[in-house]
Amino acid sequence: MADKGMKRIIGHWTGGAGRASALDRKHYHRLAEFDRTIVFGNETIADNIVTSDGDYAAHTLRLNTGSIGVACCGMAGAIENPFNAGDHPIREEQFNAFCKLIAELCLEYSIPVTPQTVLFHSEVQPNLGVQQRGKWDINRLPWDESIRGARAVGDYMRRRVNLMLGGVEVVQTNRPTLRFGMKGVAVAELQSDLAELGYFAGRVDGDFGPLTRAALLAFQADNDLATDATVGRMTWTALGEAEPRPLRDVSQADIDAESGTAKDALMTARVGDLVGLGGVAGLVSQAQQVGAAAEAASGVLGSISGVVTQHWPALLLCGLCIVAWLALRALGHTTRKRRLRDAREHRSLAR
Repeated sequence: MADKGMKRIIGHWTGGAGRASALDRKHYHRLAEFDRTIVFGNETIADNIVTSDGDYAAHTLRLNTGSIGVACCGMAGAIENPFNAGDHPIREEQFNAFCKLIAELCLEYSIPVTPQTVLFHSEVQPNLGVQQRGKWDINRLPWDESIRGARAVGDYMRRRVNLMLGGVEVVQTNRPTLRFGMKGVAVAELQSDLAELGYFAGRVDGDFGPLTRAALLAFQADNDLATDATVGRMTWTALGEAEPRPLRDVSQADIDAESGTAKDALMTARVGDLVGLGGVAGLVSQAQQVGAAAEAASGVLGSISGVVTQHWPALLLCGLCIVAWLALRALGHTTRKRRLRDAREHRSLAR
């Protein structure tokens, strides 16, 4: 397309209600209202090719020439810190319409999507070096508190615009932001998602505790997300698109050599062997003594019974030693196998 004289698109919020006011239409070329309606401003985009005549949309201090001004209607009474979106927060579906509008303007005016050419008012000073008067629109998103700061929100907007330019429909998740310590059904859904992908090995109980946090951090690190242990829109989206974690190539010999748990299990089995051998030896010794005593008792069954009764504590102890041997060996074997499974499935975080 031919150059139409516009160099950039600068996004804002109006700081008013969800509908475009007369003042809003005076300052912006296009506005997205709370119900996704797109409203045209009083000034045409061409009016901002040259601004020396005073007939233009004044939306950005010292940067109106060659700039298209677009805005989301809303955020009246918003406070930056601590963040409060006020009584008229911009909505995700409204933001989608806003991003679609920007994508259409990029196509119409041949504007590339970069941090210098498609940006929010809050990015003007850091990205372009043009000083502003404490403008912070848009550096927070009311529906996703995990995305914070001018650059983070700007990058989020540009990703959406690029998706729309590629023909991808972007829809809202309507899933809440989750943090450590929270409880509820949404946390249980998070745990189930992480378990299906091979990250979470705890109990799905809806409690965002240390195991859930560790699993989430591992997932975020593996998927190039911010490792903040906060589940916002980007993490929810990644959970829905990610492939299960591949199994690690680990053998039982590797685990026995490197894992403290497996080494403890082997030691448990060896102690069981010693206990079991002692029990067997004891039984043999006691059997020999009972046999000798029975022969000395003239072969009478009653006498044999008396001899066995006399030696029962030792016989019982030997039998218990054998039972303990079998139990310890089984425990050691099971522990080693479980540790191998955990290592292959990346479940060591849960131990």
